[in-house]
Order: sequence, then C-alpha cells, then structure tokens
Amino acid sequence: HPCSLYSAYSHKSSTMSCLSASMLCFLLALLTPANLTSATGNIGFSLPLVSSHHKLNHTTGEIGELLLPEADVNPMNIRPKVAPAGWPMFSVVVGVGSGRGQHFYKLALDFVGNLTWIRCKPCTPEEQQEGPIFDAALSPKYALVKPTSIHCKPPFVGHGHDKCSFSGTTSLAAVHGYLASDVFTFGDTGTGHRSLDGLIFGCAHRATEFWNHGIVAGAMSLNKRSTSFKYQLAAHGFATSKFSYCLFYHGQHSAKHGFLRFGSDVPNHDHAHSTASMYHDTMLYFIGLEGVSLNGQRLTRINRGMFSRDQARKHGSTIIDVGTPETRMIRAAYDILEAAVIADLQHRLGVRRAGYRVPGSHLCFIVSIHGIYQKLPSITLHLAGGAQLTIRWDLLFVTKMHHGAQHACFLIFPDEKMTVLGAAQQVDTRFTIDADQRLLYFAPENCENDSS
Repeated sequence: HPCSLYSAYSHKSSTMSCLSASMLCFLLALLTPANLTSATGNIGFSLPLVSSHHKLNHTTGEIGELLLPEADVNPMNIRPKVAPAGWPMFSVVVGVGSGRGQHFYKLALDFVGNLTWIRCKPCTPEEQQEGPIFDAALSPKYALVKPTSIHCKPPFVGHGHDKCSFSGTTSLAAVHGYLASDVFTFGDTGTGHRSLDGLIFGCAHRATEFWNHGIVAGAMSLNKRSTSFKYQLAAHGFATSKFSYCLFYHGQHSAKHGFLRFGSDVPNHDHAHSTASMYHDTMLYFIGLEGVSLNGQRLTRINRGMFSRDQARKHGSTIIDVGTPETRMIRAAYDILEAAVIADLQHRLGVRRAGYRVPGSHLCFIVSIHGIYQKLPSITLHLAGGAQLTIRWDLLFVTKMHHGAQHACFLIFPDEKMTVLGAAQQVDTRFTIDADQRLLYFAPENCENDSS
C-alpha cells in the first residue's frame, strides 16, 4: 500500500453533486508574490492555495473568477454545503516552463506521490483541463533527465539512452511519462514573481482515470522523498522541512485564496496540539490514530489495534493527505462508526437512513425537518500522545438531492487497506508538518484569516 507514487494508494474519490443553478462571483484577488530568500537569510516561502474552482489567467498567473452553486453563496443557509463537482480539491498555482512555453497551472496537492507531475504534449487520452497542455518544445530550458542522473533511481527507470521514465497510480490518475527539469515560477507577472530553474518534475504523456474534473493539470508532491517539490526547494536553499496550510471552504469567501507556507512563513504553532509522525522509514505522513468518539462519547469497540500497520504488507495505519478529498477509514473501525451514526440519528433526531444508494455516497439520510442540521453529530479522533482532533458536523455531511428528496450524506468512507484523513475534514484547522522533527501540529483556526 502507499509508500510512493509508484506503489500507490489508489481509489476514486466519490463525486459530489452540484446544483444546476449557479452564479458567477467576480473578483480581482492578486497573488501575494512568493517570498524566496537565500539560504543565508530568513528562509520563507508561500504559494497561493486555491479552490479548484478559482479561475486562473494561465499567462500571467493572476487569480480571477470563482464559480460556485448559488446556495453556497448565501450565508443564511444553515445546512451542510452543497459542494461543486470536484470539491474538495485544493491546488497550488505555479508557473512551469520558460519562454513561450511558460504557463501557470493548478497542481493538486499530493502528500502520497513521489513526484510533481504535469500533463505534457502529446498526452493520451485527451482530457479537459484549465489552460493549455504543457508543450516542452516551446520551453528552451526544458531538459530530459538522463538514465545516468542521480535522480534516475528506483522507482524511476532508465529508458533507452536519454530518458528516465516514471509510472504509477494515485487517487488523481494513473500516469506514465519521463522525468525532466525546467523553470518553475511563483507569483504572478502583475505583482512580481520569482523563478527557480532546474526543478525535477514528471512530464506525463499518459494520464488515465484522470480525476481532475476538467480543472487541474497535474499534481504537486509534498511527501518526504528527495524528488518531491518540498525537498527540492530545501535543496535549493529556499525552504526548510516545515510547511503549513489552512483550508477553508470558498462558498462564503469566494474572493479569497489561502496559502501553502514553508519555513519562516509558517505561523507560530505554540498553541497547537501535536502528535508524532509515525514510521520515519516511509515517504508518507503517518499519524497514530487510537480511537474515535461520536458527540463526545468514546466508541469503545474501536481500538488502537484496528489502525496498526502491517509492515510486510504495507497495510493499515493512518496517513494525512490533502489530495484525498474525503476521509477513508479502515473497514473494521468504519463499520462500528457507521452503526453508531445510524443509531444516533435515528434515536436522537428521528432521521432514518436512505434505503437506496445515492450516487457518490456510501451512507445517506433522508432529511425533511428544518433546523435539524445543527444537531448532526461531531466526531473526535484520538491520536497518539493524547492529542484530539474534533471534526464539526458541517465537515462530516454534505447535502444531496436524489429522487426529489433532500439527503445528508456522510463524508467518511470505508476503506479495505488503511485510514486517510482527507481534505474535507481538514477545513478550518491549521496543520503544520515538521518532517525533520517528525511532528504534526494542528489547531482550530478561522482559515479565512490567512487568505488574500
């Protein structure tokens, strides 16, 4: 199971429904320029962190319009969000290429894959994305990584005399292509930008099952491997091993975007909870999940052993990943949690489970009573070292219409191999990962406060 992009955690995320009625919210929020400093100075660096539904000028890097369902723009709606298709998919905005080949792209955040990659011409099958497919022929500084390069080692494979290939599957796509280097640009041409030449990335010529909802152009790797974006920044003296992010839903904050922050740009986390990052020999960010509570009541049948890791089979345990849209929970623990949620809603609220499958969901409830949403349950995850992460009810349920009825659908899904804390349940909590110290810090935060 997931130890790299090439021995990958693979599943198709469930697709959330989108209301047909929508409105266009115009905005002119410019990117904050990237703050790169030399290795001898204060090492800080930030990238724009956007919803996949922000419009983007692919020539200048300027963030533009945001398209959202009308119901989500109305702050008077007190119910789970009606999420647009592809939410929650969070991306960073970066420029890739040089000369006429430079364009700005949205790259989905990925804590699992070893390599930042982007679709390159020619790429099959033909799929929609925002902006043009990267054309290496137009980028004068583009260079293939040779089989003799120090970067061309497993899981990458030499191909002929002049190429180094990569292939594998993540939750976003099954990809194949070649390692290359080129210029990456941070910030937009209107507010000033910084460029860094020679970053290694994957030029994907095949991307099947591309789960990008017609928006993102590839993925940015933030795992612990030397070819990840984060570690390459550190190698060039532009960041440290520490990075931080704070996700927020853009329904009521459509004119704003957040930031992925590195090094000294990371906010102080003295007030935060912390838990150890487990299994330092792996490339992923494992955390020690030991139990679950529903509405403050510990589910005693869920025990620490259910989340233990089988080292030989690469099976079990818990990781954190922004690239996974919704939380996945190992089947043995999920079944207990699901039964508790069903019983709670039925006995406490008189809400029954839908006796049919709602597309894109595993567990849904028929909701016809006004004012019931605020009474939906919260969940607390009990982590190693005594830390507790509480997930609000509005991050656990999404509203869906099906067969003419309104449903509240649960945003935690069963998984046969492991547990993944996904993006939807990370909203309005600041997470800071310190890879060198092997610590994860987290604290509730109004993430709109760290936006532009």
